[in-house]
Amino acid sequence: MSSLEMGRLLQDKTLNDEPHAGAAKQLNDLGISGLMTLEAIEFQTLELDAVLASCQQLQDNYAQRKAGLPSELQICLHGSATSTERLAVLVQLIQSAPQALWSLRDDSFNCYDMDFRLVALQQHLAILKPLNKKLAPFVNTNALGSISSLQSIQCCLDNAGMFRWFSAKWRKAKQQALILSANEQLKLDDIQLLFPAMIKYADTQVRFNELFAQAPILATSHQGLHTDVAPLLAVREWYKDVKFALAEHFASETGILQGLSVIEKQSADKLVSDYHVTLVAMINCIDKKINKLKLSFPEYQVLQQGDSDYVTVVTELKTIVVNALSVLNNSGIDSNTCLAEFLKIRT
Repeated sequence: MSSLEMGRLLQDKTLNDEPHAGAAKQLNDLGISGLMTLEAIEFQTLELDAVLASCQQLQDNYAQRKAGLPSELQICLHGSATSTERLAVLVQLIQSAPQALWSLRDDSFNCYDMDFRLVALQQHLAILKPLNKKLAPFVNTNALGSISSLQSIQCCLDNAGMFRWFSAKWRKAKQQALILSANEQLKLDDIQLLFPAMIKYADTQVRFNELFAQAPILATSHQGLHTDVAPLLAVREWYKDVKFALAEHFASETGILQGLSVIEKQSADKLVSDYHVTLVAMINCIDKKINKLKLSFPEYQVLQQGDSDYVTVVTELKTIVVNALSVLNNSGIDSNTCLAEFLKIRT
């Protein structure tokens, strides 16, 4: 037997040795093509090193920023596809937050009851403002008193007969009515005609004030007729957006809203700034590299899972590849040998 034939027999034996066949199968199970040579697979480890370095850099950046965030929001700063998506949503929610939010964050804005309160506020203001415009030139709207007292005065004045001057009750009602006048030259008849409007104004004012008592957080926005409902509506709409985002992107995480409720504005603004200036570029770069790895190792299922930690997954993948290559390279076989050669089974 020639030395060339002897060499081929030894190579065939090496290719079919159990350790080498097992190592080759490990690489094949990752989805590596059988046409890949050992040298080409070795080159892929350099790619893994580059991805791992980028993932570690992102992880280090996240670690620096976690200190300034509530613990409930830190799930958005993990190196995984799911966390990347969540971080983008979190940044968008912070960016879309109305200015009023930072002083009005409260659980009551996360309830549908707030919708009815805010609509009622608008409706009451729609009544109060024109009524005040009508009444203010003639009566002191700030001194109307209770609804019952106004109704009592009106009833007494409306039901007085021709001998009303002899009635102490009527004279008192007349005096009370004139006290309400904002113009000393107004006559009783003029004031008397305004009582239905005054009663409606007082009644609406009571209902208006009750709404603020139902949700104490609204009290800071109570400015009477000058109350601006627009910021309150904006905050309520933001809470609706958060609820939708939680259902779509944070299904199993109940603390996100709590985190958004306690995060300081300065910390929130810094996260948004850091995201756009630094993080998003790093994340996009890593996404491209991870997607390339998925093509290179299509059967490595852990890599396909969205919640897998990048550093852990890439480290484990590299360990598998390096260990398997070490076994194959130690066989003495030419580095240009294809992986498929190690997978042949001698018949």
